Amino acid sequence: MIALAETLEKERISHAVETSVNHKESFGQYFTPYTIAKFMASLFPVTDQKIKLLDPGAGIGTLSCSFMERILKEKWNTPEIHISAYDIDKDVYNILSKNIALSSSAFKKSDYKIISEDFLEKTSFEYTWKINETYTHVIMNPPYKKILTNSKERQSVRAFGLETVNLYSAFMGAAISLTEDNGYIVAIVPRSFCNGVYYKPFREFILKNCAIKYIHLFESRNKAFKDESVLQENIIIMLQKNTEQKNVKISYCNDDSFVGLSEFDVSFNQILHENDSEKYFNIPTKQQIGNENLTRYSNLKDLGIKVSTGPIVDFRMKTLLLKDFSEKSVPLIYSVHLKNHRLSWPQESKKPNAILESDDVNKQLFPKGFYVLVKRFSTKEEAKRVVASIIRPDDFIKKNIAFENHLNVFHINKTSLSENIAYGLVCWLNSTYIDEKFRLFSGHTQVNATDLRNLPYPNIADLKKIGEKLRAEKEWNQNLFDELSKVVTK
Repeated sequence: MIALAETLEKERISHAVETSVNHKESFGQYFTPYTIAKFMASLFPVTDQKIKLLDPGAGIGTLSCSFMERILKEKWNTPEIHISAYDIDKDVYNILSKNIALSSSAFKKSDYKIISEDFLEKTSFEYTWKINETYTHVIMNPPYKKILTNSKERQSVRAFGLETVNLYSAFMGAAISLTEDNGYIVAIVPRSFCNGVYYKPFREFILKNCAIKYIHLFESRNKAFKDESVLQENIIIMLQKNTEQKNVKISYCNDDSFVGLSEFDVSFNQILHENDSEKYFNIPTKQQIGNENLTRYSNLKDLGIKVSTGPIVDFRMKTLLLKDFSEKSVPLIYSVHLKNHRLSWPQESKKPNAILESDDVNKQLFPKGFYVLVKRFSTKEEAKRVVASIIRPDDFIKKNIAFENHLNVFHINKTSLSENIAYGLVCWLNSTYIDEKFRLFSGHTQVNATDLRNLPYPNIADLKKIGEKLRAEKEWNQNLFDELSKVVTK
C-alpha cells in the first residue's frame, strides 16, 4: 500500500502538469493530494460493520485508496467492503480501475464498481424511482463548476429536493441523499457555501439532513491544491446523516502537510448563530472568538440602517460614462476613488469619473449627505477583507452622487446617515474585530451586502460614541480603529 501511495501522488502530479487547463476546467477537476486524502480518511470513526463506500468524482482513486489503506493498516474488523467510484473523464478510467482494484484486492471480501456515467443524472433517476444504492461512507472531492438554472445538472439535483448553483454542492447534496442513517460523509469543498444568498438552500439542506461533526480549515488559501493554482479557499467537512447535532470539532493548519495542526471543540451555536435567518456557517480558528456571546450586539435592521450594492452597472450604461466631469453629469464613484478610508475624486485611471444625467441615472442617485462605502472586492494588497470609507456632504460638488455596482452603500432609505453614525460605522467596519468576524464565515475576498447585514453591530448609542471620537482624530490607522471599537468589544 505504501508503494501505491507513492504511485498515486506521481499520477496526480503528472495529471496536474500534463493535462490542459481547458480539459480540467471542463470537468471541474482538481485531484486530491495524497496527504489531504490520508487526513480525510483518518476522520472516519473505526467500525466493525460492512462498509459501502461512495466516491463520486473519484479521479484516479486517491480518496478511496487512502481509506482502504487506513482500514488495512489499523486492522479494522471489517467483514467486507464495497466501493462505487464515479468519474466521467475517460482519460482516467484505466488508472482509476487499476488503483481501486489493487487496493481492494488486499481485503478478504470486497468488490468494486467503476462507473463512467454521469453521477447526478444516474443517481437522481434511481433515487426518483427508489432503486438507488445506499452507502455507509462517502469520501469525496467533488468537481467545482457553476451550473445554470436550466441545466441538466440543476434538473437532476432537484430530485433530491435541493436547489443549488455549483457542481460541488450538487454532488454533496446527492451524496447526502444516498447515505444511510448514521452514515458519514467526508468532503473537501470550497468554503463558499458557508455564506451568501445563493448557497442558503444548500446550507438548509445540510442542516435538515445531517449533523456537522468536524471542520478543518486551511489558513493559507493557495496551499491545499498548490499544484493546480487553485485560489478558492477549501475546507474539509465531515457530516453524519440523520443524527443529533452536538459539539463540532474544529481544526486548522497552514497547508497540506498538516504540521502544527490545532484542534478544539466548539458548541454548535458558535457555528450557526441563534436567530441567524441566513444560516451562515461560522468557522472559528481561535477559541476566544468562537466562544463569544453575540447576543449583546445589534443587527442593521434593528438600527434602521440599510446596505445595498451600488446601483450603477457601468457596462449597461457605456454611452453615458465620462472620463471627466461636466456640467450635465454627476460624479460616479468607484473603488479606485476611495483612499485611506475617504473619497479621493477624481482619479486618473481607466475608470470613468462621471456619468451623464438621464432619466435612468437620476433614479439611482443618492442625495447629498453622509454615507459609508465598503468595497465588494478587496484587493491582494489589502490585508483586511472589509474596507470601509466615508462619504461626507463636503465631498459633493452637486446635490447628488452616483455609486458604481462594485461598492456596498450604507444608508437610511437611500438618504443620509447621521454624521456620528456614519463615522461610527467606518470605525467599526474597519476594526480587526470585524475582519475576524467576517473570516469566520467567508473564505473569499468578495464582500456582499448580505454578508455585511450578517455582521454584529453596536447599538445606536455606542455607534454614535465611537463616531464622535473618530471625528476628532485627523490621522486614521488600524490601531485607532481597534482602540475606539473596544468600547463595545472589550
